[in-house]
Amino acid sequence: MNIKINLPEFSIAVLITVTMILFYIYHYFAHSSFLTKYFEKKVEYSHLKKEVLYFLTKKISGFIIMGVLAGILYKLIMNSSLEQMGLNINHLINNLSLILILIAVITAITFISQRSKPEQNLVQMDIKEWNLSLFLIDAVGWTVYLIGYEFLFRGILLFECCKSFGFWPAIAINVAIYSAIHMVNGKSQAIGALIFGSIACYFTLSRGTILIPIFMHIALSMTADYFSIKMNKNLRFI
Repeated sequence: MNIKINLPEFSIAVLITVTMILFYIYHYFAHSSFLTKYFEKKVEYSHLKKEVLYFLTKKISGFIIMGVLAGILYKLIMNSSLEQMGLNINHLINNLSLILILIAVITAITFISQRSKPEQNLVQMDIKEWNLSLFLIDAVGWTVYLIGYEFLFRGILLFECCKSFGFWPAIAINVAIYSAIHMVNGKSQAIGALIFGSIACYFTLSRGTILIPIFMHIALSMTADYFSIKMNKNLRFI
């Protein structure tokens, strides 16, 4: 059988493959024994300092791999403009009311979820007593990481799939991948990713901006951490 290489089809196939490779590189680095042992050897650091630096290292590396590196490869592979992703002040202003509504809904859902299971701890830093400074570090880490994460998945991958396959197939591909990579965290997160991903993808493409899923995802992570600290009896604000 003769296989003819169609350049646009080949490019999107490479892009999808590279997207998964970049995520796997980040995932295995962030969860590697090398990174864990590196901070364990820092005996001069307090437990608090180790947890903060470990957390920030994972989040910043995610931004570099899925944001900066992905952006460079994207320009090389697809030679496309980043303007299509709606990263400007006009898109923010035009979608501000929708963003605020979605944040309110996400906050209510995470509150109800944590209240029904107050024993669950979704915070990634092993810290029992929290203050404003620590929570701001947590917020900055998640924000930096999620900008890179959304840039790769709801930006590069989603918009290019939409150009190649159309609106709904692009959403289906994105949600399938997004849900699959959350399966390692359990059934509830995989199902949650399915729902969250569908909503995020729909508004991203229908409104033409990745600012919506970025704010959605930051709100989800921050409210989950906040309510974990407030409701889990083993954690507290001081």
